[in-house]
Amino acid sequence: MGGKTIGLRSLLRTSLPIMILLFCAGFNFAYVNWVSPTWSYMGLTYKSPNFSLVFFGYVLALLICAVSPTKITRPSHVIYWFCVFAVYIPGLFIPLYMQLENGFELLLLQLSLTGGMLLIALSYRVPRFRVRPYPVDTRMFWLVFTIIYLGANFALVYTFQGMMQLVSFNDVYSVRTPAKHLLEANPGVAYISQSLSTVLNPLLMGYGLAFRRRSLFIIGALGEVLLYSTAAVKLQIAAPVVVFLLYFSLKKDRGGWVSTVAMVFTGMFFILTTVVIGIEPGPVFNLAFLFLVRIFTIPGSEMGQYQHFFQTMPHTYLSHVGVISRFMPNPYELSMGEEVSSFYGLSGKYGLTNANASFFAMDGIGGFGLPGILLMALLCALVFWIVDSCARDFELKFSAPVLTMVIMSLTNVSLFTTLLGNGLIAWMLLFLLMPREWRSRPVAVRYEVPNEMIERARESYIV
Repeated sequence: MGGKTIGLRSLLRTSLPIMILLFCAGFNFAYVNWVSPTWSYMGLTYKSPNFSLVFFGYVLALLICAVSPTKITRPSHVIYWFCVFAVYIPGLFIPLYMQLENGFELLLLQLSLTGGMLLIALSYRVPRFRVRPYPVDTRMFWLVFTIIYLGANFALVYTFQGMMQLVSFNDVYSVRTPAKHLLEANPGVAYISQSLSTVLNPLLMGYGLAFRRRSLFIIGALGEVLLYSTAAVKLQIAAPVVVFLLYFSLKKDRGGWVSTVAMVFTGMFFILTTVVIGIEPGPVFNLAFLFLVRIFTIPGSEMGQYQHFFQTMPHTYLSHVGVISRFMPNPYELSMGEEVSSFYGLSGKYGLTNANASFFAMDGIGGFGLPGILLMALLCALVFWIVDSCARDFELKFSAPVLTMVIMSLTNVSLFTTLLGNGLIAWMLLFLLMPREWRSRPVAVRYEVPNEMIERARESYIV
């Protein structure tokens, strides 16, 4: 008679633990049935795991689910949940199948990852601080942006003239390898390329969607395609799709965003795995590789590889970070990713691959061992807190999509690389400088009242 109607939205808000369990099951199903049999030569092997640790992985995933923010109210909530889906959960299970370490060490890895995610989740109990923005006039902002954007694209096209080409995912290294040498010889152009990819183009796409300027979204999307033609970075060609999906899903969100994302990912795990088994390489095969292997499996496998590598090799104590290396010697000649690839004999058609990994693996395990995961979690929580405080005046449908490349970056590279090279610090500054009209909350402006007005008010009050 007076009961509540059970709808899809209310069901999604209350079914997150079930969705997380299904996500774990779907991910394990994909790895065991297609990823490992197809890509074992890349180190994605399968050995019969300790099922007590597998069960414990499900329990730990539920624990993190219980303490994590279930409603998206800050832009870093989106980053946090992508780290859960693409770094934490794969890190709980993939090392169990690879078995590069014994059961006790693998248990310590599971506990360390859970401790790190727990610290980040609990940090959301700290209120955001009020930071004073310094909004730039709208015309001035777009004038400066246009000059920088056109100049950056001109410099990019001029540097890569005669080398740009759109290739399939099977041939990316035929473009990426010569582009890497060219960018190493021109570090200024490398910085310009990163700025376009992670800041300028996402700003155009996010603004175009949030403020209904479709032409700007198209310009930003074409800008990412142009970047892909220079260095064949797969994330760049996927960025417009991710920006659109984040905008659309957050715009319609009523509290079930996390459950919806988990449900979609789970469905793709089962559907892609079922469809791709036994088929020849082609568009569907490439999609399965990008989604199942590149986005979800490799971050977990690298967690196990980094743990095994740094059990016997010296830690960097963050000397792998460019700024810190000036004050502390780096024990390795190659980059950390190339050192790990060389150790495991992972090479491609065009030479040694670069096994870049998430900040938990590179900065945490590579820097300090398993305790480093907790240290990096604290630093990451601080970074998230600052980002959320700087972006508090913007609607989520704008502030989260523009951080798309930052979201994807944190699952693949060092936190310091994301801050300095991949635009996160730039976004902190931009959130403070963006025009007042873009903000969902009015910016407090201090007005100086003339003394004559004060005297007149007093006289009229006396009368």
